[in-house]
Amino acid sequence: MALRRRLVLLAVVIASFAPWSAEAQNPAAYFEFLMARRLEAVGDHPGALAALERAAVADPSSAEVRAEIASFQLRRNRRTEAEEAALAALKLDQDNLEAHRVLGLLYAASVDAMTPRTAAAQVEATARRAIEHLERVTRDPAAGIEIYFSLGRLYLRTGDADKSIDALNKVLSQNPGSVQGRLALSQAYAADDDLKNAIETLDVIVDDEPRVASTLAQYQEQAGLLKEAVDSYTKALAVEPTNRTLKFRRIAALFSARDFTRAAALAAEAQTQHGDDLRFPRLRARALFEGGDTARALAVLEPTAKSFPRDAATQIALADLYKDAGREADAERTLRGLLDVEPGNAQVLNHLGYMLATGGRQLDDAVRLVERALEIDPGNAAYLDSLGWAHFKRGDLDAAEKFLLQAIAQMPRNSEVQDHVGDLYARRGRWADAIAAWTRALDGDGGVDRATLEKKIADAKTRVPR
Repeated sequence: MALRRRLVLLAVVIASFAPWSAEAQNPAAYFEFLMARRLEAVGDHPGALAALERAAVADPSSAEVRAEIASFQLRRNRRTEAEEAALAALKLDQDNLEAHRVLGLLYAASVDAMTPRTAAAQVEATARRAIEHLERVTRDPAAGIEIYFSLGRLYLRTGDADKSIDALNKVLSQNPGSVQGRLALSQAYAADDDLKNAIETLDVIVDDEPRVASTLAQYQEQAGLLKEAVDSYTKALAVEPTNRTLKFRRIAALFSARDFTRAAALAAEAQTQHGDDLRFPRLRARALFEGGDTARALAVLEPTAKSFPRDAATQIALADLYKDAGREADAERTLRGLLDVEPGNAQVLNHLGYMLATGGRQLDDAVRLVERALEIDPGNAAYLDSLGWAHFKRGDLDAAEKFLLQAIAQMPRNSEVQDHVGDLYARRGRWADAIAAWTRALDGDGGVDRATLEKKIADAKTRVPR
């Protein structure tokens, strides 16, 4: 009778806790179960665990006690112990939802902890283990936001964007203001190539939650909404005013929108604020050049290149300015000067070789330069394209086709490589193949002159045998 009175009293005290259904048939185990809840509530974690262990001894067949131990250990972030207890619960009852919840969340956390160096197969396998357990939990109509949020992110890791969207929409149906839920859902829409919904998901909260502005801006850029992207980057910078990456991306969006005046002005401001970040003078010089002020562009970049003679990106940017300004000798001198300092720089070897090939000059040297780049970085698709183009310019069409097709196999949507392949086919009189390649160039990732391509296609169509 004393035990019964203590049990009733304890049940009243902690009535807010979830009931223990079947296990109530074992009064001793149930009492220790409730005692553990009370002790945990007052911060006595060792005492709570001891009570749960006594409950397990009192009722060895109870899956729910072991599931409660697993949940307790998970709350304490003792993952090994939580996994062991959850697996023990499932041996007793394979349908125990709490054990499945613990294992699902544990494996999901393991996926989050994996680095880019983790083998893709390991990430995939662990994510699918987590999904298997969490999907069992969704059989309970009361499965909460935590479960659907974890599932949404896991589906995204395994490439199932549709399921991710469905799970994350369930999160937002319960909590429309969830910032993390909306960020994850926008990512799922983007993975499904649905930029419209990705943007709308974040746009409705960006004014109240400017933390999402930088992600929103990136989706707007991808969708070609450059003015809107600039506005979103501006909102993001209001939250992180010293963030260099946000400044750079806003300037780049202005540049893409051909607002060269504003791009140059903001790049100049960022250059003053971040004198050690060479991205800003490079972008500033290019914006000035595209805006028609070649002299100021060179006045910005020449002293920067002189101060940082080993910075390949800056030297290449200066060489490109010289080349585009018609000063090809200065462009070549700049790149060869960098190679004197860094003879094994594959990027510079390729850039100089491609520049010489495009200009139709020193073609044997162009081939040798790019071959050296490929010795350093074998299989690089951009370098294969350069080598194919150099052979094409030299008139060695068999070698050109060999290397250009290797490049296009790796970069099928690269407009520039498709353009090169089209020119090769045209030289060989394969007009239908040339038209197909130039059409793929038009549909590719850009960076080519559409009017020139359309003229090539129109001319080629007159040469196709009827």
